[in-house]
Amino acid sequence: MKKSTNVLRTLLVAAIALTLAAFTAQAANLSDKDKQFLAVYEKIHTALAADDLGTAKTAAEKLGEEGNEVAKATSLKDARAGFEKLSSRAKTLAAGQSDYHVFHCPMLKKDWVQTSTTVANPYGGKGMISCGEIKK
Repeated sequence: MKKSTNVLRTLLVAAIALTLAAFTAQAANLSDKDKQFLAVYEKIHTALAADDLGTAKTAAEKLGEEGNEVAKATSLKDARAGFEKLSSRAKTLAAGQSDYHVFHCPMLKKDWVQTSTTVANPYGGKGMISCGEIKK
């Protein structure tokens, strides 16, 4: 019984190690398309943090259909709603990437990704620029 428990434990540890290795390898190898998405996403983030709807819309156009909600927004509120959907993909892509940081705004209960470690809240803009923290 003890031997079979040890074998199961060893197999479980090996399975977890293989899963983590596969995840790390996948995370480290972003495709050019994913890198391009994150670069445009960062431009939209920077524009929204500065309350610059025009620049956010122009950048979002580069994402094609995926950026339509931001590109066609008529207000910062609408652009930020579209950006929240883009943030979901950005968080997935940024997972395991050392150059990207996922932030969380506790007041608005929203997440975003950015390359800088200095908070720049795209959901609150200039009025809440420093509200947020890096998620651990």
